[in-house]
Amino acid sequence: MSLVIDSIADLPVGIKHGVGGLIDNKIYAGLGSAGKQFFLLDLNHPELSWQCAPEFPGVARDDAAYAVCNDKLYVFSGAGIEPNKTHPTVLLDSWVFDSSKNSWNQLEETLPIGLLGASCASLSSGEIVCFGGYRKETFDDFVEQLSHINIELEPEKHKQLLTQFMSQEIADYGWNQNILKFTPSDNLWSVIGENPFPANCGAGIAQSGNVITLVEGEIKPGLRSLQTKQYDCSGATSVKGIECSSIVSVDYEHEGLAGHFVGTVGQNIYVYGGAYFIGSWNNLKTGKLYTHQGLQKHFTNKVWKFDGESWCFAGEFGEGLAYGISLCSDQCMYIIGGENNLGEAQKRCYTLS
Repeated sequence: MSLVIDSIADLPVGIKHGVGGLIDNKIYAGLGSAGKQFFLLDLNHPELSWQCAPEFPGVARDDAAYAVCNDKLYVFSGAGIEPNKTHPTVLLDSWVFDSSKNSWNQLEETLPIGLLGASCASLSSGEIVCFGGYRKETFDDFVEQLSHINIELEPEKHKQLLTQFMSQEIADYGWNQNILKFTPSDNLWSVIGENPFPANCGAGIAQSGNVITLVEGEIKPGLRSLQTKQYDCSGATSVKGIECSSIVSVDYEHEGLAGHFVGTVGQNIYVYGGAYFIGSWNNLKTGKLYTHQGLQKHFTNKVWKFDGESWCFAGEFGEGLAYGISLCSDQCMYIIGGENNLGEAQKRCYTLS
């Protein structure tokens, strides 16, 4: 069966590092490079193109964790500049967009940890599970130090700080190793297990019932995981995780992906795009912990298919993109916005079926 990719209406503005959801046959997308803007595309009336939805009332943010649960879009954490601050920090607030009321509301509870770059999915039980996420203290301290350096006047000082930060071991970044569960009915967070694999940021996520598949993602800044993992989240206080076949098993030059588009179409999981640094794994193997130093970020245009047992190459599509929004219906995956190799936020949107 051949892969079919079609265009749908362009976004009003380019969106990368944003959030989105598919609710009642409407696509919602915004935040990230769109600031507080939020849009909807009614798939029942595509001739209307994208419309303005209620503006996000919180701090503008990048790379928030998000998921649709019970026809509501939940947005957790992200990085943004809070009032009275001059540089981004990892945010600890949570928001929900209720499509039936067409409005945003902030949840009262503060997040137990930061979830910048985490991956979330809604379970069949009506709960949300979260994997990974940047450690708030690590991020905040590093960005604050950077904010005190004038790059033009102090280039060596900037380079020294960057090199020092990027040359740490994987475990030193302290990314979230717990698997968290959020129960919307009572707004409670709980830990349901410890991830047996290195914690990720920017991993692709797919869900089937209570089984979650996590595809690659960063394991430290600049270095991508080569693993595909599956987690059985049906237990109330335990999670079973297994390692699956990996893309590198069919492409030995594969360097892992972050910010890729992932979705389930039919019985298969599809992965399109994503970004990585060619040579990063070779640098690690030779003892260079600053694995992407001097390397150019590559945006791939490859499409991969996972049937639950093995990966195969499914084709190539247009230019390489990453850091957009991927959403799924039973028939197709929606590819919303993203970033190209020039760092430009994209307006274009597609369906993959």
